[in-house]
Amino acid sequence: MQVPVLRSTHKTLTERIAALKKDIEGNSKEIGRAAALGDLKENSAYHSARERQVLLLERMQRLKVYLGGRIVDVTGNPPDKVSFGTSVTVLDSQTAITHTYNIVGPAEYELALLSDIVTFAAPVAKLLLGKKTGDTVEFRFGTTEWTGVITDIRAIE
Repeated sequence: MQVPVLRSTHKTLTERIAALKKDIEGNSKEIGRAAALGDLKENSAYHSARERQVLLLERMQRLKVYLGGRIVDVTGNPPDKVSFGTSVTVLDSQTAITHTYNIVGPAEYELALLSDIVTFAAPVAKLLLGKKTGDTVEFRFGTTEWTGVITDIRAIE
């Protein structure tokens, strides 16, 4: 299954992967310089650079997976219902406190591109998906229960 990715996230992914490639190149040079110092068994600079290389390569692999995702463009017409790529405001019926949920995917979550991120597979998102402005939503998670009304739905991009 292709994971959806916002168009703006795809651009950010491309930029971050390019930056990681530069970091990996610089790190490879660090490894070479550290290796030239001699005895690798007790060479902390070498071991530190190698550990950093592993982390950089793992990060790049994780981000590359999202590049193959289905690109979603939510610009254009204002959304009439909650869907991937929307920001939803819910008014708590009892406390009058508003809660905002940005319905996105794991790429946006991993990159921490927004605050109040809820991935589309999360229980909160499943309650909200498909709802319209004015709809009432009953939240029940563990011992937490509250009712809210959707007051606003906007495209994130």
